[in-house]
Order: sequence, then structure tokens, then C-alpha cells
Amino acid sequence: MSSRELTLDQRDISFVIREWLPIGQLSESEKFADFDEETLDLMVQEGIRFAIEVVAPTRSESDREGCRMEDGRVKVSKCLRKPYQQAYELGWASVSASSEYGGMGAPATLGLIVNEALSGANLGLCMFFGLTSGAAKLIETFGSNALKEKYITKMFQGEFTGTMCLSEPQAGSDVGASTTSAESVGGGVYKIKGTKCWISSGDSDLGENVVHTVLARIKGASEGTKGLSLFVVPHTRVNDDGSLGKWNDVTVASIEDKMGIHSSPTAVLNFGENEDCYGWILGSEGKGMSAMFQMMNGARIYTGIIGLALSGAAYENTKTYAYERVQGTNISKISDPEAPRVSIVEHPAVRLNLINMKARVEAMRALLYYTSLQFDLEQIAKTDDEQQMAQNMVDLLTPMCKGWCTEVGQEVVQIGIQVLGGVGYTRDFPLEQLYRDARISTIYEGTTDIQALDLIGRKMVQNGGILFQQLMEQFSQLIEKHKEHPALGKLFKTFEGYCETLYETSMGSQEVLKTRGMEGVALYATPFLMFISSVTAGWLLLQQAVVATGKLDGIKEEKGVDDLEVSGLLEENGNALFYANKLKTTRYFVEVIIPQFDALLVGGKKQNYDALDIVF
Repeated sequence: MSSRELTLDQRDISFVIREWLPIGQLSESEKFADFDEETLDLMVQEGIRFAIEVVAPTRSESDREGCRMEDGRVKVSKCLRKPYQQAYELGWASVSASSEYGGMGAPATLGLIVNEALSGANLGLCMFFGLTSGAAKLIETFGSNALKEKYITKMFQGEFTGTMCLSEPQAGSDVGASTTSAESVGGGVYKIKGTKCWISSGDSDLGENVVHTVLARIKGASEGTKGLSLFVVPHTRVNDDGSLGKWNDVTVASIEDKMGIHSSPTAVLNFGENEDCYGWILGSEGKGMSAMFQMMNGARIYTGIIGLALSGAAYENTKTYAYERVQGTNISKISDPEAPRVSIVEHPAVRLNLINMKARVEAMRALLYYTSLQFDLEQIAKTDDEQQMAQNMVDLLTPMCKGWCTEVGQEVVQIGIQVLGGVGYTRDFPLEQLYRDARISTIYEGTTDIQALDLIGRKMVQNGGILFQQLMEQFSQLIEKHKEHPALGKLFKTFEGYCETLYETSMGSQEVLKTRGMEGVALYATPFLMFISSVTAGWLLLQQAVVATGKLDGIKEEKGVDDLEVSGLLEENGNALFYANKLKTTRYFVEVIIPQFDALLVGGKKQNYDALDIVF
């Protein structure tokens, strides 16, 4: 691979789904009976191959060409059309979509892996797939049979694209301030009027039609989010026989001139400028936000995938460059004028940057894949308790996946640019685009600060704090089981200290609530999110390290190699090297990276509330 190309760590993905997570049990259920281990392996390999060979070559061209307005509609880069069509023809754009409507019906975990590959290859194109699937699933869950028949299959097959329209010029994160109106004309049909902004993939020429799912307030409904309802509002009306009818008075006012994801149009949409825009209600009146929230976990985890995908691509690219780039001599021979020049991968500072990138990427992958598996386990649960346990984990981990992975992902790409130096700042290498594209992920689907408030204000106190208690109990169980582990016992002891800090911080918030109110708790909510997420990721990496240690010991025993001879084994055995590296990245993450996030909480520990009291 050249450092100008993009790829991802297929060996780590294979380890996660074949050797760590119990993916195999999914095929034991009726729902996923067709997806046995061999089938999943083949689909993962083919999905990744498609992303690398078909989608990735469009990344740079579509970024530079961008999108444009022509006769009131959006035109995307021509290079996206063939990959878009092939992605739907081969099923990669709708992997986890219901087979009843033309999707593969695969586990969410498989869909996540394919999304990691596609997002790393070309985020702008992949966004069309994700938003269309999200809108189609809203129709599938809440729509009438007539709406399902009209839209879902065409959306899952790429004939129609889809969007989710929440934000307005005066109502960004405060969705309850929405003023887009809906007036009933009978039969579940409403006249829609208003403006929506920041609409990703808001219009394009990739499909025949664009199907918007729009939050609007029915006239006379209460203020705030409780008064919002959800509607299907197509750009072009669809006749009962499935053919396209007349224009539905949906106007693309403009597309944003953005920092990144230039291949994806972010639009301002006007509905009903000519009083002729109609929407069909999804679910019940006044239940729009609850419907959206049912889809929000998936949307937020998908956004977290952006952090993983772009940082994973950045790490692989940076690692390759570090081997290619020859500069300077080994620092141990710096005084020797005859010393040969070496690849920069030999320089300690570069190596530190690389392990910082690698450990973070593997931690993000562990967190996201584990959370995605909980989605699947919830679907196949045999008892109510099993289902609730999986749902609890999804609820608690979602703000971590979205908030932590996007922030850390952006940081990883930034480190990669630093390793490349000046060339990393140029368009000759992928890093500058990855950095621009990654920046929006911390804002999409609720900013990091909003994820933190969701965590401490909703998830941490939900059902008397049971979600947090269950997580802490799982931490304790792993520590108790492996605290005497011959190779990892010391690391588990270190991890136990972070768990104690986490618990103490959580309990301390009750005292803060008494002295400084909710403002005092919210002040350090984001640092708390970052710390608890890193501890949770460490918990998952330690699970992986236990598996890797056992695998490495097995290879050593099979080859008759003792610890003194292991270096030779690592040179000749790729699996042994992988397992040894997994132990190193886990140890580095637990001993070096988690404390960095712990340090973010120092202001809270010192009860420093100057930010609340200062006059700016």
C-alpha cells in the first residue's frame, strides 16, 4: 500500500469478531440463522474489498469537485454514481436493512463493519447510505402500510434517497424551538410549511426522488418537543402505483460551503413556499421526537463510526508513510557521521505518536463493535431480563460511542498529520481531507457536550442509576476474575484504581448537586464523559488482552518457544506478533492514555467553579 492510499486493519477486525466477541451465537437465533461464521467472514472480506477497490478511489476526486446547484437541484460529483449504484446492487448500502424490503437483513454488527470500511473510503458517499436507511427505518417502524409500500423498497434499493430534517435556522440543538408547521387536510395528510437547515444529503441526482422525514408542529399543538410530530415529505409525490407524480413544493434554497465532506451536500430546504407541500404522518400526533429518539441510538453510533473509520484510515496511512519516509539517523547513532539514514518509524517521537494512534483506534473499535453487538443481542434475547440488559448497555454506551469516539478520532487524525509533517498539510496525502471530514463528527447528532449531558442527566440516573451500576458490576467481575493473571494481574490492579476513581467521582456529583446545583454538575460533564468512556474502552481492551495472552501462550507452547526466544517467533509468525502487539497497545492504553482523560477531571475534583462565576 502507498501512503497516498487508504485501507484499514482487517486483522484487528477479524480478531474482534472471531476471537473476542461471541458473534457466533447470533446464527443460533432464527433471526440471523443465515449468517453463520463462514458467511459473516466472507461478507466482511467482500464488503471491505468493495470499499477499498471501488469506493476509495472516489475520495479525492469527489472532495475536490464537490457539489453544485443546477436549475434548483443538487448535482454531485459524477465519480460517485457508479459506486452508488453498485453499493445498492451488491447490498453493501443496506446491509442491516430488512430483507422484507430488499435489504440483506444482516446483524447490526456486520453493518457496522461495512460502514467502517465505507466511511473510511469516502465518508460523503457513505452518508447517503446511512441517512437513507435511517429515514426508511422510520417509515418501516411508524408508517402506514401504504407508506411502507410506496417508499421503503425503493429507498433500500437506492432508487430514492432519504434525509432526516430536525434543525432550523433558529432551532439547532434546541429542537423544541422548531416553527415548521403542519395543518391537517384529513386522512393522515398535512400541509407542511417551514425551513430546515443543516440537512445532510439534502438533495442529489443519485436517486429519482428524495424522501425527507420532517419534524413539524401541528397547528394548535403545545410548545417544545412534546408538540412535534413526524412526517414523510417527498420532494416529488409518489402515485399509488409507485410512479412519480408532481413536485411537492420542496425547494433547495442553498447548499453549504463547508470545511469538509464536500462530496455530501448539506442543504437548506424550504417546504411549502407555494402552499402546496404535503406530508404524511408517521406514528401519532405529538410523538415525533419519541419516534426520532428510537432511531437516535443507531444514528449516534453511526456518527461514532466516523471517528473510528477516519482515524483508522489515518493510522494505516501514517504507519505506511513512517516506513516509506527516510530521514535522519537512529538516535543512538546520532554522533556517528557514517550512520545510515533510517525510516522515521525508528525515531522514538514517531513511535510514540504511532502507538498513541494505534491504541486509540483499537479502543474505539472495541467500544463500537461491543455496543453494536448489544443491538443484535437485544434482537435475539430469549428472556425479558436478557433483552433489558442489552438495551441498558446500548443506552449507556451510546453517548460514549458518539461523544468519545468522535473526539478521539479527530485527535488521532491530527497526530497523523504531525507525523507526516509538512506533506500531511497538503492535498497530496489523505490526512488533510480526513481531518476536515472528521471535524463535523463531534457536532453531528448532538455535540459532545450534549452527549455528556445525556449521559449524566438521563442515562446515569435512569431507573435509579441501574445502568451505571450494571456497568460497574461488570468492571468488578472482570477484575475479580483476572486479578491474579500471571501476565496481566498488575494491569488489572491499575485498572481497578480507575474504577474506584470513577465511582467516587459519580458519588461526589451528589454533593456538588447540593452545593452548586445542576450547573456545577454540568460544568464537568464532558470531562466525565471522556473519562468514563476511556475506562469502559479499557475494560474492553483488557478482555481482548486476556484472549490475546491465551492465544500467544498457545503458539509458544506449540512451537516450543520460551519467553527468552519469543522475539524470533514474533519475526516469523504473524499471529504471534499480532497478539503480542495487542498486549502492548492494551497496556499502553491502560497505563498511559486513561490517565490523560482522568486529568481532565482535575477541575471538578478541586471544586473549581470559576467558569461559572467569571464575567466574560
